[in-house]
Amino acid sequence: MQYLLKITIKNTPVWRLIAVDGSADLCFVAELIAKSFDYRPGKRCFIVQDHRITAGNGGEPTVPAELKAFDSLGLKQGDFLSFEVSLPEKLDHSIEVMKVEDHLYCLMPSCLVGVGLLPKGELSAGAIADYYDSEDNPGLDLKEVTNRLRAYGSKRSDVSKSMVAAGAEPLKFSLQ
Repeated sequence: MQYLLKITIKNTPVWRLIAVDGSADLCFVAELIAKSFDYRPGKRCFIVQDHRITAGNGGEPTVPAELKAFDSLGLKQGDFLSFEVSLPEKLDHSIEVMKVEDHLYCLMPSCLVGVGLLPKGELSAGAIADYYDSEDNPGLDLKEVTNRLRAYGSKRSDVSKSMVAAGAEPLKFSLQ
């Protein structure tokens, strides 16, 4: 499936609407969300119905379970979930699933629309809201955001390597 996700930084007016491929793993989708806001690497986590699901650190899995497909969350249009980033301070987000379809008719991944850039330095909800309201806040460049997402890709290219890095045993074959 493909998803349109509206991600809002809680207690701020800053948000993004991004299109992601549900066959991408949880870490990968978490990093796409982070890249849509231009966060530096850090720990990521989804919260679905009060269940915390870790989603790696900077796009890299820390345990093999983080390589499950985003589709495995079983999300439907209209569902809400939370997303956390640690930068090192924790920043909370609300995610609304706007659309779930076999094919969204847009290039994956994409940032279709959004509001607000983030300040350099402290990234607390208060600092972000203050920066948004300031005269120094330039407009969001959707092309730049989408280019960042597309440079990262729509899904992980080397799952086997990531699984081994997350602690799984490498597959070994011998032909008899």
